[in-house]
Amino acid sequence: MSWLIRIHNADVFLNGKQVLNSIDWTMRKKENWAVVGVNGAGKTSFMKLIFGELIPIDGGEVRWFDNEKHEPLIDARKRIGFVSADLQENYVPSTLCKNVVLSGFFSSIGLYKKATHKQIEIAAYWMEFLEIQNLSNEPIGKISYGEARRILLARALVNLPDLLILDEPCSGLDIPTKELFLHTLEKLAKTKTQLIYVTHHIDEILPLTTHVLFLKNGTIFSKGTKSKMLTGQQLSRAFDCHLELKKTSGRFWITGSRLGKSRNSINRPN
Repeated sequence: MSWLIRIHNADVFLNGKQVLNSIDWTMRKKENWAVVGVNGAGKTSFMKLIFGELIPIDGGEVRWFDNEKHEPLIDARKRIGFVSADLQENYVPSTLCKNVVLSGFFSSIGLYKKATHKQIEIAAYWMEFLEIQNLSNEPIGKISYGEARRILLARALVNLPDLLILDEPCSGLDIPTKELFLHTLEKLAKTKTQLIYVTHHIDEILPLTTHVLFLKNGTIFSKGTKSKMLTGQQLSRAFDCHLELKKTSGRFWITGSRLGKSRNSINRPN
């Protein structure tokens, strides 16, 4: 079966510290993955490895889109979209939303080239698809966080990416805004774009997700189909605390939690 990403025996160091250890993972066609772990588990480093911002040491390798050879990284990146809360902060607040979306064609923060008529048409299509066309002439600094997150989603989609990486995209959103954003993502299930969704909130894992990967201390703790991974036992082991969950309307919700002995034991003074 064709694959989008294949990582083999990847050890990654950042500022002299090992952040990922012996990563082996393949994402195939027609799969949508959730990457789950506590803060500090290595999720962001894992995404940077996929995107080519971090390189494994000798012996490790990352391959993209069925290419067994070392293809130019710029060619792979043209087929990958990226959305994160941090990206939103990098734009000058006065930047018009339509220009934020158009900047996706040039992989730039801001619009420094004149867009073609065709590019303007494509940007308008995705803004309409995501129901944000009314924000076209608004400065990104004047709209809500949730609206800005959908603007960044449109920015990522203008190049019709084969893979879309969403790195904790609901960070900073309130519950109604988060649910609207997640509903927007469900619409992408009708397109060819496949997703990697990074989170530590189980309720953000959508029905379109087919597989789940748990990261723990920079290693892949477990991975597999969503039905096998999203169980109380698997979650409890991955998060080091007892968790209970329930499936409702195609999504999973934490219904109970209890700290394990390792986290609940505190030496108290006599």
